[in-house]
Amino acid sequence: MNNQLSDWLLFCKHLFSTNQSLRFFPPHFWLRNPVTPILKSAYQRKRTTAVVVFDVQTYKHQIEQFGSMYVEQFEKDVRKQFKQSVCEIVDDEQILFLQQYWGDDIVLCLSFDQEHNAISQIESYIEEIKKNINTHFFAYNEEDTDSFLTGYMVMEAQSNHPFQSFLTAYQKALVMAKKGLGGKYNLMVHEIKEIIEHENIQLYSQPIIDIEQLDVTAWEVLTRGPKDTVYENPLQLFTMARQTNMLYPLELLVVKKALHQMHGQETIFINVTPMTIAHQHFTEDIRSILLQHPHIDPSKIVFEITERESIDRYPHISKTVEGLRQQNIRIALDDTGAGYASLNSISFLRPDIIKVDRSLIENINGNKLKESMLQGLLHIAKEANALVVAEGIETAEEASVMKRNGVHMVQGFFYARPRLIPTPSL
Repeated sequence: MNNQLSDWLLFCKHLFSTNQSLRFFPPHFWLRNPVTPILKSAYQRKRTTAVVVFDVQTYKHQIEQFGSMYVEQFEKDVRKQFKQSVCEIVDDEQILFLQQYWGDDIVLCLSFDQEHNAISQIESYIEEIKKNINTHFFAYNEEDTDSFLTGYMVMEAQSNHPFQSFLTAYQKALVMAKKGLGGKYNLMVHEIKEIIEHENIQLYSQPIIDIEQLDVTAWEVLTRGPKDTVYENPLQLFTMARQTNMLYPLELLVVKKALHQMHGQETIFINVTPMTIAHQHFTEDIRSILLQHPHIDPSKIVFEITERESIDRYPHISKTVEGLRQQNIRIALDDTGAGYASLNSISFLRPDIIKVDRSLIENINGNKLKESMLQGLLHIAKEANALVVAEGIETAEEASVMKRNGVHMVQGFFYARPRLIPTPSL
């Protein structure tokens, strides 16, 4: 009787709790779904939302070995450790909720204030969480690396039905984790292959401006998938490509198409992940593409390497970078100030261009500490003989701070929004 009363009081406590208190393993209510208002709030704030699925593989082995009573306690311990790990590893403002579905699937819903490189950030979180959980519950050696299967998916950018969008993203992430589920994974693989084989991507460009002359000095190439499909959102496209092991051919397609459409008349910045630029065939593949465009000056090509993903994971990246430099291709370090060990990355890669992340630029006009950090990066860039590009400029006040501090180039909505290539003169 006391247990029934305790359960009922716990139910009432959760039923009337605030949404904030229901972020971690909320009950599956039929009277009130606490997840829906959390998702609505993220959409209203126009944040990018992603779903991560951790499929805990050991539950079935635990049942076979120790019985269901042991597994119930094991499950509680795992949930407790997941909550602790997520809170330690993930920024609190990025955690929407942590939930459990169908017994062995633990779901982490995240939100980001900008789309750029959300994929790399998600993957770094997954890696750290898995390592933390394995350290507490498993031996974490080569035999135990399959303790978890993971998948992730970015939700629709806009939706009138947030919970339905969440369920759709959850199902796709689960498919990615399990690499199966009734052929759905194979269908996704087929869709990405079709896009690559038919070169069905659209390229946009955004101008990079000389801050003193206000002239366009270069263009950053941005990718969109097939129009009016889920892959039109670049996050959806690159999320799928990465998890279906087709990121390399997709990024190579972007390079190929960018050189073809831009005609080599202007300097272009092309985003590449550390995973791609460290690929053993990347240097030779770029050389082959350039042979198809003999009129293009390789020095007009700048590969942006995102700094949000640790380059330490790719020991051969310096060799690739050197091979590209031998072709007179320049290297930019993207997202500086927002990710892994900026100073170490600058020292290791010696980039020709340093791109300062929007997180450092936003509201810098009212933040002396941010301005001091910018001045520090400018000093480092001078020592490294590198140019500095500040990205994400959205206000005249931010632009004024950039000019006052001698930033070389700028880009952002304050100057121009991305538009389809070929781009007319600004």
